[in-house]
Amino acid sequence: MKKIELHLHLDGSLDIDYAKELTGRNVYDQMVSSRDGSLAQYLEKFYLPDELMTDYNVIVEFSYRLAKQLEKEDVIYAEIRFCPTSHNKKISVDRVITGIREGLAKVPTVKTNLIFCMRRNYTFDENLEIIKLAKKYLGNGCCAIDLVGDEASYQTKYFEELFEIARDWGIPFTIHAGEVGSYESVLEAIKFGAKRIGHGIRSIDDMNTINELKKHKVFLEVCPDSNLDTKAVYSIGDHPIRGLVDLGVNVTISTDNRTVSNTSLDNEYNLLKKYLGFTDEDILNFNLNAIEAAFISETEKQELRDRLLDK
Repeated sequence: MKKIELHLHLDGSLDIDYAKELTGRNVYDQMVSSRDGSLAQYLEKFYLPDELMTDYNVIVEFSYRLAKQLEKEDVIYAEIRFCPTSHNKKISVDRVITGIREGLAKVPTVKTNLIFCMRRNYTFDENLEIIKLAKKYLGNGCCAIDLVGDEASYQTKYFEELFEIARDWGIPFTIHAGEVGSYESVLEAIKFGAKRIGHGIRSIDDMNTINELKKHKVFLEVCPDSNLDTKAVYSIGDHPIRGLVDLGVNVTISTDNRTVSNTSLDNEYNLLKKYLGFTDEDILNFNLNAIEAAFISETEKQELRDRLLDK
């Protein structure tokens, strides 16, 4: 099956063999979750990638290797997210963005766009700089912005002004919310105008939140395996996705961090089919949902539908 992936962190999906080559040591434990910690501990797996992705040629190579991995899995469209200002210690932010785009473009069979991530632990001005970068590159590699980081420590409600600016500037956005925080974070994101929610699984705890998601046609970017790593859920059989789908919420499936969670879209689909009773038809519908939710034009969406359905 051809696939669409909307929630994919570049720095959480780096090629381990290349990282080992760069460092000269075994980096598996530094880059892959042991599935025994919290979201905060999960995020520690991004420390080494942030250190490695500071050289232009390295950035190009990591991006190229991710695109090859997507191609191998029959992904035809992916929105790849990262924080541009996490990697500009040695080169300019513009060079960081150019390097990622160059690496991805080496695999033309996979159509890609970039989502620029604000960080919850950044200052207002630091996050505003990311919105300005998104405005500069919107339609030229960038398709949206996001808000990432430790949801438990930095509540979504404190970022309203930044999303007002993004909305005024015509920049689409998704927001990480309701992953390990409460459903209230999802409600805040909907109020800000988010058309997609990263994870959003705690929406299951409140029927009003479910109704708001449906009313505003907001899509959830669900990443089942990652949710096990962060202890958002403790077993795949208890994952809220079954209830969310049964209640009529629009759901898409992604990997979140292919390397950190040691996963792939095929693995995610197999988990859903084996433990939660989803069918191949359901998986197809998740991909159709992803096309509908993608931050691209209607013409581009129809082209993807035709490819997905082999028309």
